[in-house]
Parts: sequence; structure tokens; C-alpha cells
Amino acid sequence: MTPLLDHIATNGTRGRAVPALPEHTFRDSGITIKIRKVGPTTQQRLAQQIMKELPEPPVPIVETEVGPEPNAADPAYIAAKEQWASDTNRELSERLMLIAALEAEVTIDAAAQQDIARKRRHMQLIGIPYEDNPALTPEENEKVFYILHVAAATPEDLREFSAAVLRRSVPTEEAVQAQIATFQRDLSE
Repeated sequence: MTPLLDHIATNGTRGRAVPALPEHTFRDSGITIKIRKVGPTTQQRLAQQIMKELPEPPVPIVETEVGPEPNAADPAYIAAKEQWASDTNRELSERLMLIAALEAEVTIDAAAQQDIARKRRHMQLIGIPYEDNPALTPEENEKVFYILHVAAATPEDLREFSAAVLRRSVPTEEAVQAQIATFQRDLSE
């Protein structure tokens, strides 16, 4: 079976050719995984959900000669808004990496399970609490931990993984042109 047909068979896709998933090798750990896109609609919905959960701080209202007016120059408000922006960006990044890790394909073999156990034990020994996500299956928790804590061995690995997922998630000019070229117009006028 060709790699494309093999991917179609294992990916469950029928009726359309789907290219093999791109590989991403973490530079510092040397671990290779296959990554999937995190679609723009998913990213947008995620950002909207975070905005609901972490609402922007309200602009303080001050009494002036002409009546109550918003004061966006208030130092406490500026600090609160900067903290809010930092918190929402961090939360968005963490959740995007979670979905990217869940969507990735990786084989967790005996060696990987040993790496996971070693890393969890070391984190526990130095006082870094780590709790599995109760909404995930044990296999999903294992995969997420492996990708985000073992494969991403350094901050640079994590940044490169994030960039690879985001780069993969944005349509390329070639993909847009290919879609335009294959678009079937209704010519019956």
C-alpha cells in the first residue's frame, strides 16, 4: 500500500485523498510526532470561551465636570488590563497546546512509558504538582504528558511545537490556489 493510501486507511478518510500528517521533531529531545491542524474556527471559539471565562476588567468611571466618564488612563486599570491580557494569552496558549497534543499522533511504547514515569517522579520530588485532567482518558493524559513534558524537553521545544502547529493551521497560498483550481463552478447558465 502506498503511504497516501496507507494514511487514508488508517485515518478513516474515504472519498478524498488526504496527505500524510506532517512530522515534527522536537530539537532538544529528538522525539518525533505527527501533528494535525488546529482549525481557525476551533481557535476562534477557544478564544471566545476564554474571554467569557476571564472577562476584561471594566474601565473605571470617574466623576468629571461634565459627569461620569470612563478613565482608561487609570494606573490601576492599566495594570489590571495588562495582567488580564497576560492571563488570557497564557490560557489560550495552554489550551491550544492541549488540543494540539491531543490531536497529535505518537506511539507510547515501553521506553516512552519509562520516560513518563521518570519525569513524573522527578517533578514530584522537586515539588511540582501535576494532576491528570479528569476529563481525559488515562491514555489521553499519558499522551499529553509525554508530548508536553517529555518530548518538549526545553522551552524552545515547546515554542517550536506551538509554532509548527500554528503554521500548519494557517492555510498556505499553495493550498488556497489548489482549492481554487479544483473548485467546480456551475456552468449551466
